[in-house]
Amino acid sequence: MPRVERETTINVPAAKAFPYLADVSRHGEWAGHNLEVQKTSEGPVAVGSTFSSVGHQLGTHKGQVTITELVPNEKIVYESQDDVGHFRHYILLAPKDGGTHITKGFEPLKLSLLFRLLSPVILRVAAPKGLDGDLQRIKEKLEAA
Repeated sequence: MPRVERETTINVPAAKAFPYLADVSRHGEWAGHNLEVQKTSEGPVAVGSTFSSVGHQLGTHKGQVTITELVPNEKIVYESQDDVGHFRHYILLAPKDGGTHITKGFEPLKLSLLFRLLSPVILRVAAPKGLDGDLQRIKEKLEAA
């Protein structure tokens, strides 16, 4: 299945952007759809941390999110699973011109039948627009702080 990714540069150092983006429970602050996320594991955010999510895009979807990789100030990888499918999401950070270049993307690992049927339109049109919006909101939120 194809990856979908978009990128932007923000005027904030990675050391400030990373903790905010790694805290999946804050994703509802910048997600393009009504998203509720709560941490379900104990301790600080780390590989293996879990979250419950409720998305409200084309219906209500309850899911589970697990952090699978964290490289401080460089990389955040998490997997989400709900009735739509199983996805791997990633956020890559790299220094650029005193700020941070952010690449945000995802790849479907397993899709429900309905999502498989709709995936050509979703992956080529809706998903890139959604990622662009997420990145714009991340930029606005972090640069305003």
